Amino acid sequence: MTGGLSCTWTASDSATARVAIVGELEFATARLLLQLVTDRLAEHPDVQDVRLDCGEVAFCDSSGLSTLLLVHRAVTGAGSRLHLDNRTPALDRLLALTGTTAYLTGEAADSRARRDS
Repeated sequence: MTGGLSCTWTASDSATARVAIVGELEFATARLLLQLVTDRLAEHPDVQDVRLDCGEVAFCDSSGLSTLLLVHRAVTGAGSRLHLDNRTPALDRLLALTGTTAYLTGEAADSRARRDS
């Protein structure tokens, strides 16, 4: 059973978009994030940075991770950069365990741990 997912795209300027993700990023909901990002990137070709605010991601399973990888592909394919802001410790652990931290964030898996200590 899913708790649902809400994704909201806002742009304070034409170069930067922020996507607030609230809820569970999992099999039944994850396609909502990918659809939102791909649709908005098509509508806003000047966006250079897409900042996913992950602070309220309650849960992320393998389907959610797969979707983050697809979002990364869509964003970089559009010539933009993806940022995963306000990651929860659980999301950081998932990225570290799967070896996707550097790919999705551009930082080493343990760099955030050193910064936070």
